[in-house]
Amino acid sequence: MKGFFKTFLAVLLALVVVSLLPFFIIIGMVGSLEPAAPVVGEDSVLVLNLDESITDSPRMPTFSMSGNNFEMVETLTMLDVATSLDKAATDPNIEALYINFTGTGTVETTAQMEELRGLLVKFKTTSGKPIYAYNETYSQGTYWLASVADRLYMNPQGGLDWRGLASQSLFFKKAIDKLGADVQIIRHGTYKSAVEPYMLTEMSPANRRQTEAMVNALWSVLVEDVATARQIPARTLGEWAATLAIDSPRKAAELGMVDGLRYEDEVLSELAQLVGAEEAGLVTLGEYCASATIPTKVTPNKVAIIYADGEIIDGEGAEGIVGGATTADQIRRAREDKGVKAVVLRVNSPGGSALASEVMWRELKLLQAEKPLVVSMSGYAASGGYYISSPADCIVAGRTTLTGSIGVFGVVISGKDVLEDKIGVTVDVAKTAPHADMGTLFRPLTSVELNYMQRSVEDVYSVFLGHVAEGRDMTVEAVDKIGEGRVWCGSDAERIGLVDRFGGLQEALAEAAARAELGDDWRVVEILEEDDEMTAMLKSLFSAKMGASAGDSGVLTEGLRSVVRMLEEGNSVQARMPYDITIY
Repeated sequence: MKGFFKTFLAVLLALVVVSLLPFFIIIGMVGSLEPAAPVVGEDSVLVLNLDESITDSPRMPTFSMSGNNFEMVETLTMLDVATSLDKAATDPNIEALYINFTGTGTVETTAQMEELRGLLVKFKTTSGKPIYAYNETYSQGTYWLASVADRLYMNPQGGLDWRGLASQSLFFKKAIDKLGADVQIIRHGTYKSAVEPYMLTEMSPANRRQTEAMVNALWSVLVEDVATARQIPARTLGEWAATLAIDSPRKAAELGMVDGLRYEDEVLSELAQLVGAEEAGLVTLGEYCASATIPTKVTPNKVAIIYADGEIIDGEGAEGIVGGATTADQIRRAREDKGVKAVVLRVNSPGGSALASEVMWRELKLLQAEKPLVVSMSGYAASGGYYISSPADCIVAGRTTLTGSIGVFGVVISGKDVLEDKIGVTVDVAKTAPHADMGTLFRPLTSVELNYMQRSVEDVYSVFLGHVAEGRDMTVEAVDKIGEGRVWCGSDAERIGLVDRFGGLQEALAEAAARAELGDDWRVVEILEEDDEMTAMLKSLFSAKMGASAGDSGVLTEGLRSVVRMLEEGNSVQARMPYDITIY
């Protein structure tokens, strides 16, 4: 059955590609006619408007629906953003920075938003240049980011969402029962809740504890930052969320959440007065990245970045997917390159295949024995994502990074009754041994087979504990106590020893260079998988995402994806975080 679906999807994919190929050829021709990046003139204002998506690893453009428009959204990496903001801080042509979230791009995770906010704070403090912000409406996440501004404005008829955070989980147990399917769970970890949607109808007490702890930790970071920026007591901000006190733009201004109610043309006029020009020259962050000349140091000393960005699978990777074999090869290349003096592994992964995690762990151990290895945790570095982080000399994470989830599970779904009772399909089998068809879709596991799978899960968990204990210089018992599949927010992970310090990619690079004793004599290189043009185009086509916003079906979409993942993975042992958390 699994082979049938793979073949069917492959044929469908080919048909879609053939039908859309002329469309992409036209896009390529139009793209080749685009004008060169604008020259940044005097009295310019750098604009953060999310015309581009901000990602961890380099990505092909994605496609987005905005109203009736179907448009391509370019991407910038966090390295691009950090480098460009550093350049803009000393660029005499850049007079100020303007935040206005009008584009269709995204910042993928909460921790990336935290890192971007930190880069904006750094820009303001090192340059002394003002930051202005304006939006028609602010979500809690965009307000958190915009709160760095010296002047923060909102449309007189706009809105500011301030109601606290929540995490929702979908449960499929009743649907599975109605279908007549059978789900068998094998896991180690009281908090390993990735399997709960298939066995329960609501959160277990343990999962509720960890989820509440996470959303409270994330909320504390957000409130603490806003309280500092707006000089409003954190307790007061919490009370306003609990009572839905900010129910109008006027109330937001009265309470000091915004500095005034303005229309955009009024804000632009204020910016023009600020820079002393009739009209401020607005340069988007993407345009500035394309036009700014960043001098490259001439030095043989390299600090390499390797990206582990996406779910972990066995074999070859792709855009947004961490392939064990692909990433292991990149790690090996960094180890064998004599010019690479230190390595930063940038991890943004909820985990996945335990075997692929082990393959990468081995290569990272070999690298760490020869040169400094620093892990920079982004949005997620949990389960398999933490597995591959454990060999690092130093782990740098955000306060809102989701990490830990040190646990293992397996799920076997049997649809024999569904096939027979619902659609009239029966299955027969000829086999050479009693367990030859173990783990297929057509029958549940026997007690003997369940014990076999449980032993496999326990073995993987034992190895996982050992790796973490060795890497973090802890006892196995101590790791087990904070393991059991529990997901930790970065602010708590630092306290219990799972990470070493807070910071983003820039801090991790500086840490790696310091450990290699390079002083200022080093440059950054990225070690990437190289694709031919056709492969890159196909990756671009199928990497398009539908963004989630408050009130849409993002939770439902992610829940259904999890079902598909379980069906694809079959009886493989997984080290995966149970869910995603997004601040709206």
